Amino acid sequence: MSEPATITGSQQHFPVVSALNPNPLPPVYDDDLEWIKAYLTLHFLSDSSYTYAYILWFAIAALLLVFSLFHALGLRGGYIGAWWSKWSLRRRTWRKKHALAVALKKGQHRQPNSLPSNAQILSLTTLIVCSLALAYVGPDYFAPGAQIWSLQDSPIASVTTRISSEDTAPSTAPPQFTIQKEWWTTAARTGGIAFTLFPLCILLALKAPPFAIFSISFLSNLHFDKLAWLHQWCGMLVWFLSTMHLVSWSVQLALDHRSSTGKIAYVYAWQYPNFIYGWTAYGLLTLLVLFSLPWFRGPHYEAFWFLHVLLFPMMLILAAIHHSQVWWWCWAALALWIGERIYRFTWYLNTNGFFGGMQASKSQNPKLKKKGSLTPRPFMPESVQMHTLSMHGDKLKVQDQSIPYPSASSVHQYNALHGDSYVPPPGFFHAELLPGRTVRLRLITPGFLSWVPGQHFLINVPAICRFTSHPFTCASVCDESATTDEGRELVFLIRAKKGWTKDLWDTVARLTANSQKHYPGESIPSNCELPPRGVLMRGMVDGPFGSSARADWGTHSTVLLVAGGSGCSFGLSVLQYMAMCLAGRDGKTLGGRKGGYGKPGFNTKRVRFIWLVREFSHIQWAASALRRCMAMVHCPELQVDIFVTNAKPKLAKQVQLNPPYPLDANDSGIFTPPVPQFVQESRMSMKSMKSARRHSDSSIGSVDSDTSNDSDVDLSYYAGEFNDAERDVEREGDILDLTNWDGDDDTALPGEAQLNLTVKKEGKKRRSYTRRTSMAVFAKEDLDRRNSSFVYDGAPAPSQVRLVPQRQSSFVGVLEPITEHIRHANAARGPLSPPLPSASPNIEPPTPSTALTTPNSAIPLLPVKPSPPTSPTSMTRPMSTMSMTSQVSAWSDSASLVALMSAAHAQEHIRLELDETELADISVVAERARPGKPKFDRLLADEVERSKGSIVVGCCGPTSLNAMIRKSIAAQINPERIRLGDMRGSIALVSEDFSW
Repeated sequence: MSEPATITGSQQHFPVVSALNPNPLPPVYDDDLEWIKAYLTLHFLSDSSYTYAYILWFAIAALLLVFSLFHALGLRGGYIGAWWSKWSLRRRTWRKKHALAVALKKGQHRQPNSLPSNAQILSLTTLIVCSLALAYVGPDYFAPGAQIWSLQDSPIASVTTRISSEDTAPSTAPPQFTIQKEWWTTAARTGGIAFTLFPLCILLALKAPPFAIFSISFLSNLHFDKLAWLHQWCGMLVWFLSTMHLVSWSVQLALDHRSSTGKIAYVYAWQYPNFIYGWTAYGLLTLLVLFSLPWFRGPHYEAFWFLHVLLFPMMLILAAIHHSQVWWWCWAALALWIGERIYRFTWYLNTNGFFGGMQASKSQNPKLKKKGSLTPRPFMPESVQMHTLSMHGDKLKVQDQSIPYPSASSVHQYNALHGDSYVPPPGFFHAELLPGRTVRLRLITPGFLSWVPGQHFLINVPAICRFTSHPFTCASVCDESATTDEGRELVFLIRAKKGWTKDLWDTVARLTANSQKHYPGESIPSNCELPPRGVLMRGMVDGPFGSSARADWGTHSTVLLVAGGSGCSFGLSVLQYMAMCLAGRDGKTLGGRKGGYGKPGFNTKRVRFIWLVREFSHIQWAASALRRCMAMVHCPELQVDIFVTNAKPKLAKQVQLNPPYPLDANDSGIFTPPVPQFVQESRMSMKSMKSARRHSDSSIGSVDSDTSNDSDVDLSYYAGEFNDAERDVEREGDILDLTNWDGDDDTALPGEAQLNLTVKKEGKKRRSYTRRTSMAVFAKEDLDRRNSSFVYDGAPAPSQVRLVPQRQSSFVGVLEPITEHIRHANAARGPLSPPLPSASPNIEPPTPSTALTTPNSAIPLLPVKPSPPTSPTSMTRPMSTMSMTSQVSAWSDSASLVALMSAAHAQEHIRLELDETELADISVVAERARPGKPKFDRLLADEVERSKGSIVVGCCGPTSLNAMIRKSIAAQINPERIRLGDMRGSIALVSEDFSW
């Protein structure tokens, strides 16, 4: 017996305007499950209705190809591209004053809220608008066989069409006409678009090509670091469309009744298993979205990662079962995810030695030290600076300045032969404690691994957590042609915050305090010596990843690198890469693109590195790498500026000098090495030189200020110079925004204050001495030039000794500490030649200290007092091997750098150890560190005018620093210059500013 066909709910109140039934009802079934199955089957979309899904993917493919074409052809550097970059780079930040005051009162720091860049906002807006348009615009249900261009040929049920019960009959087939809008058609259509977005959401989350299509090098080459935010928003868009799908279906099921029982269709829907699968999938998707929000992801990253990996495949499988008519979208997304996981897992096993064992590769040079061992370093003379060295076997020779600087490979070889750096065994992290609650990890992977400068890795340390990995940027360069494994050493600088990083710091600190050299329970290779300082921990990496692979640094005339705090890892990697390329190396062997100095297509003439740090002691993080770069590339091709934001300068009386050589705009006389401005003259008269010298000799020694009348340093943020307390709070927050990420702890460990003060004084004395001796050298040069103008016997008498390298340009470059040039010149003249005259009769080089001196150091880096002899029983803990065989052993426990651990180990003491080489590096680099923060607008404008072509800016730092750099770049981009052929109007940005 059949049921009478009726239209119930709201539909029965509409007049009949058409015989087309937009809401088909099934025939009579006695079984409830059979009835609901027939009901839902009649409400499936036709195959033609999925045209909207195909349109979406055609649009995505077209945008990918267009974007890839623009990137490959470099069209963004042209006139139109400049206009686009000028607008698209900008991003905005904001923060409530009350929230800032509360955070500072609690001793916390929070980065301001920020919007994505304009380009990212446009991309997200396009995705949302297109997805919603394809979900709602146009008819929902296409007549079978109809296409968008043939809809007018099909019968259409309009939006206002409703069928009365008298004209309705049970249906056994879905509608054969086009339906504009119904609750069920809208529900099915939004659900279909949500399914369509599943593969896109997964593609935005994948990290390894070829499965991560967007990161393929010949396409957009955009990696997860640039797509993570879009992946998150795409997931929320899928959730929103799924919610609309659920709501629309709920309305339809609530409106329709089964006439035989009078119950709403919703009651019977719960008897259908696929309906329950759909609700379960929606619940899992909701949990995924909730656990991905910052309130949970930030403090509970491990739990977020685990839930993501667990819930996501379950959700996809249930969604596919829920609606098998379009389940290919779910299976495509799942296949991409599983395929990439298998590919990465295989790569992971090979890289970390599970296939090839844990043995180090054999060195090509038998003289090189074994990996995992320590070779004592012979004494390096004070009179020799690194960039005057040439390596010939095991001998050290001084060369004339006219000889080219040593190549990067020779620096690597010299470090291997004579350096005292410890090379860890393959597969083990060498962890060392640094100031600022920072841990330096160094690793050589057992399997071959190459990476691009600026890329990051996922780090796994089983001693901390076996099941999760965390992303950190590599601070080193992959030198594929290096003769030792040290050339492919991964270096990471990890600052302790909360969670995993804090556990890492506490573990290394505990092992160091207990004089343990490796983590208990982990076996160390039998032929490996333990490190003189620090500890060994088993470690694995996954990668490399990162969109810095897109950057073609060598095509730009000037490379400007800006780093804030621990963001120096990105800048150091790129800086070392560019320094090696400028020294003549081919970037192809360094993980980058083909090209180097003197090779076709390589246009870089100058590199500038700007680093903002919180304390002077933090320069230890990068001191060795910076000095190596300064050894390979001399000024002005390489300029290093370090700004210390937490070092308040003394506001002493200013002394206005008239220097005899061009000074940098940021130089007040004793703070920076002489850096020429592009508009200043390189020669001054002897009269003005002598006047400046007399003025300098009588007054410069009394100057004790770190301020400048004409400077690119901003000192206005220092608290105490203003009476408005609220404004001081804002200023403190603003300066922290440039160096600190959320969670960074600025609590000074015992001993760091001493290091801060000593490094500050060292740098100040070096800058003062450099400036004064530079005056004397230029005076002698000018005198030689004047003497050479007199003609004797018709022949000129050129100077036989040149203290400063001859340059084709009339502008004089930045000098290294001039004492090294004087000592070097004397050494080059030979033992029988009379020494050159002193730089000035009133200038004496600083006297090295007998305790803890460093090569080329103006003052002892760490003044110490002699410690009385101690018996074995009086030693609180054994000294390290390095400490007992070097001058570092002169430290007593009371004079060493001592830091307390966390409260749980308050009774244990650890020492931040530095060896002699690192002390020397810190001493040299200290000259480049000064108090204040840079005026980015002025610095960038200066680099634009100085440049010979386009500029690329590499930036890595907190959100506020990134926003400030973007604003400055947008202001300096000048499309009109490009239109006139002046490429100085083109500025590209390569930034690492993602958050996970």
